[in-house]
Order: sequence, then C-alpha cells, then structure tokens
Amino acid sequence: MSSIKGSCNCNAVTYQVTGDIKKVVNCHCNLCRKMNGSVFSTYAAVLTSDFSLLSGELKSHKVSENATKHFCPNCGTPIFNSNPKLAGLNILHLGSLDTSNELTPDVNIYCESEVSWAKNVNSIPSIEQGVG
Repeated sequence: MSSIKGSCNCNAVTYQVTGDIKKVVNCHCNLCRKMNGSVFSTYAAVLTSDFSLLSGELKSHKVSENATKHFCPNCGTPIFNSNPKLAGLNILHLGSLDTSNELTPDVNIYCESEVSWAKNVNSIPSIEQGVG
C-alpha cells in the first residue's frame, strides 16, 4: 500500500491517498474538455475509501448527470470528479497530486473525440520555460 498527497494551487485544500492508484487515464471526451478548459484531461482513479481531506473543504458542481466536479472554493483548482457509474472511485485530477510526475497514463479514453493534433504533440518544438 502506498501513500501520496496532493493539494490545490493555494494550498487551502490538501489531501492524502492511502492505497494504490487503480488506473491513470487521458480522457478526450467533450465534457472533460469543456469542464477543464483543455483538449484532454489526465486522471488517477483511486478508491473513495482511500481518499481523505487533510485540510480545507471542497465545493462541488454537478456538471452532468454522470459527473460532479469537486474543487477548491478559494482558487478553483479541480481535485477530483465523481460519477455514479463509477461508485466507490474518486477520479483525481493528476496535476493536483504532489507526485504527478511519477505517474504515467495507462490508456487514452474517448478517442473518438480526440482533437486531430493530439497524436502529434511530441513532434512540435518544446521549450524548457515559458515563452517571453
């Protein structure tokens, strides 16, 4: 059994996961694109029973019949999504984990909605820092 921690951008919300990451996915569905403002979202699935808030409180927004987004009410950082079809799992936003760099996706899902250039993202120039 492992233990990892995560937080929002302002550190008002911190959490811990005790237990293994079940799966890491890149989701290309239109709902994730719209609710996260990105062309795909990367998530880590964990058991709800393995997730605990260490500090702060989360605000929730029901995005659709099958998706509720849980986020920091101060800075807006998304922490996890829940879905009644995936009862017992928290779908963590990978970027909120302190160790997100150590985890790699297992699978791409909803590829029927994938933007055409996503498969070629590694072929464009990369810059170590921001532009400007």
